[in-house]
Amino acid sequence: MKAGNHQAPRGSRLSLALPEGFDLTTAVCSYGFFLLAPTRWESDTRTLTLPLRGQGDRIIRVNVRQSADRKSLTIACDEKVSPEEAAKLRAALARILRLGEDFTGWFKLHLRARREGFGRLFRGASFFEDAVKTMTTCNVAWTNTVRMNALLCEHVGGGAFPTPAQVARWRADRLKLRCRVGYRAPWILQLARRIDRGELDPAWFETPARPIDELYDALRAIHGLGEYAAHNMLQLLGRYERVPVDSETARHFRDVHGLALPDNSRQRRDMAQRQYQAYAPYQFLAYWYELKDGYEAKAGPAETWPQADMAAFTSRGGGKEG
Repeated sequence: MKAGNHQAPRGSRLSLALPEGFDLTTAVCSYGFFLLAPTRWESDTRTLTLPLRGQGDRIIRVNVRQSADRKSLTIACDEKVSPEEAAKLRAALARILRLGEDFTGWFKLHLRARREGFGRLFRGASFFEDAVKTMTTCNVAWTNTVRMNALLCEHVGGGAFPTPAQVARWRADRLKLRCRVGYRAPWILQLARRIDRGELDPAWFETPARPIDELYDALRAIHGLGEYAAHNMLQLLGRYERVPVDSETARHFRDVHGLALPDNSRQRRDMAQRQYQAYAPYQFLAYWYELKDGYEAKAGPAETWPQADMAAFTSRGGGKEG
């Protein structure tokens, strides 16, 4: 073939079956993590764009849309992928969009959520990504959360969210300097090294039948996951029984329910739980539905929210543990 006639090979195109009633926009624009690198949401075309890991951690960029019949996702890859990589990409997207979770019980309890299809909260492709992003949302302004995750992807992950092995090769001081993660650097590094050495198994945390107290205690044992952060990790793992309490929760209770949360942390936690007990075991979803509803009243539909300028409101960032 002559040089002038050479054409670059086209990437692979995959599909992924969807549960009945699934809506990509609702599932993506449900939780603040969709505004963090390496994710991009294009509201005009309703396209989810992000880099995922193939074999050997090869980065494959995918554009994800919902099919016209709404029964599947179409996944356009920028490169040809092997069958093994295709399976890995589908598994990552299934986790991100919670395609394996059953929300039947939740929809019976919350009729507005059922009408809107609200329940699947956007998360990362891995336990490690969710844990690091949770650490970067605590005690900091949202713009700094956005910056930390962008720098982690740029300097450590090669454009995608970094793997534990990639982070493990860094020193804490260098991670702090290059990625602006501050005091979180040794926590992120320790978690990465424990996973990389096989001392901590993310799959253990993903077991649905594990008792919630056992799961919570194990999360609290991870340096960098305080009380609020561990409770937030529970919902990221598909366990919605607990309501994380931070300064944003206190604001919400004051503005929406006309209630002042007590100063005592246990009493604050108990009060938050009682407020949503009628929705057990989906207390967090009921709380988050209210919180997101308030955010949208201030800033418009979530699908139109800007990637970095979140000054008008908080979306699980800027809150202080309490």
